[in-house]
Order: sequence, then structure tokens, then C-alpha cells
Amino acid sequence: MQQWLCLCFKRHFLACGAIRGWAALSNIGMVEARYSPSREHTMSLRFKKPAFIALGLIALISAAWLDYYLPEHTIATITGVEVKRTDKDGPISQKNPADGPTTDVYYIYTERPGEKIRVFRNEDTEWGWPFYFKFNAADVQAKAKSMEFEKRLAIITSYGWRVNMFSMFPNVTKIESTEPDASTWSFFRWFWFGLWALVMGKAAIATWRYFDRLEDEL
Repeated sequence: MQQWLCLCFKRHFLACGAIRGWAALSNIGMVEARYSPSREHTMSLRFKKPAFIALGLIALISAAWLDYYLPEHTIATITGVEVKRTDKDGPISQKNPADGPTTDVYYIYTERPGEKIRVFRNEDTEWGWPFYFKFNAADVQAKAKSMEFEKRLAIITSYGWRVNMFSMFPNVTKIESTEPDASTWSFFRWFWFGLWALVMGKAAIATWRYFDRLEDEL
């Protein structure tokens, strides 16, 4: 009888020990599962570098886009005006024979002290993009011709780039007489660049905080 009771007690203690051990292992597993990094977080962190690269590319492309289309001021002396026959590839010449519809485009030649001549085109934007709603290219050309004869200093408002390789010229939107010490600062231009900087800055901060929060959760 005593041997049988001892055997029962031994079995009871062994069963209790097994249950406690199983419970301890279960708790450890739950803790590890709770604090182990999830697969989604790990995968998301892999996109941290590509996300900032993409954000940088967006900032670069959008800045170039704004720089091209926003107006800028140039102070210069008008040295000549001209009308050229052009097609989609630029002014018609021996190197660029007409290969499609052609049109007459006004050109304005300017010079700044100590610099080479800078050439502008003078075309109407009409109702199309960019929305400058310019319909007075002929009047602007006449004013430029008058200022050429009078040798007056002009402040020229334009948009676009001068790229020799692609026969690209900035397009004049307005010409006015000015003084040598006049400012070329454009409120409209830098207002939009300021807004761009604010948007891109907030996007960069939001991206940084997102990935920083993921790292803290690991």
C-alpha cells in the first residue's frame, strides 16, 4: 500500500512539473512572438533607401520643371530683332531644312555688359500651356525694335532655357524700360519655389518619421 501511494505521488509531481514546464515554454514563445519583428516591418524597412532616392528624384525633376516654366527677369540692352521661319525643330536653315508645318517666330537679341549676346524667342502662348495667356507677340516685338534704336536698357520677363543643342530659346512674355540698378527678383517665381520647398520638406520629414517608427517597433 505504501509503495502504491509513493508511486502515485511520484506520478503526480512529474505531471505537475511537466505542466509547469509546458506553461513556461508557452509564455516564452508568446513573449518572443510579441517582441519579434514582423515580416511586414522587415520588408518595409528594405524600402527605406529606395524611398529617399525616389523622393530625391521627384524633388530634382519638380525643381527643374518649376525653373523652366516660372518667369525670370533679365536686365540687358536689346541689340537686334528678327523674324525667322521655323518648324518643330527650330529655325529653318541649311542644317535644319523644313520637314513639316512652318511658322514665323520673332527673335530678340540682347547683350549684357561683359557677357555674350543672349537670344530670346517671342511667341504667343494664347490659351495653351504654359498659361501666360500671351496674345501680343507683335506688340512686344515692336517695343523691342523701338528700344533697339533708342539703346534703352530693358528688363525682360521670360520663361524657359537656352539650350544650343536643341535650338531652345527662352520665350519673352514682357519687355519694359528699366534702370541699371533695378532688381531682377521675381515674387511669383520664388513664391512657388518656397511652396515647393515646404512640400518637399514635409514629405521628407514624414518619410523619415515613418521608417523611424518602424525601427522603434522592432
